[in-house]
Amino acid sequence: MNKTVWISLVLGFGTMALLYIIGFVANIDILIFKVSNSSTEVAFLPIVIGLIVVLISGRMMKSAN
Repeated sequence: MNKTVWISLVLGFGTMALLYIIGFVANIDILIFKVSNSSTEVAFLPIVIGLIVVLISGRMMKSAN
């Protein structure tokens, strides 16, 4: 994999992690990851935003080269 792909992936996963941390600290239900004995709840908004960041950053880096 080239450098553009790695940078895009790091930005995407970093964005997802940051949004999950903000959701945990601020107790925002649409940004939180909950694990209980009976179920696991995953908020998909940080995942969707992370994927959008990956796509946008990848296109921006390809167009800059």
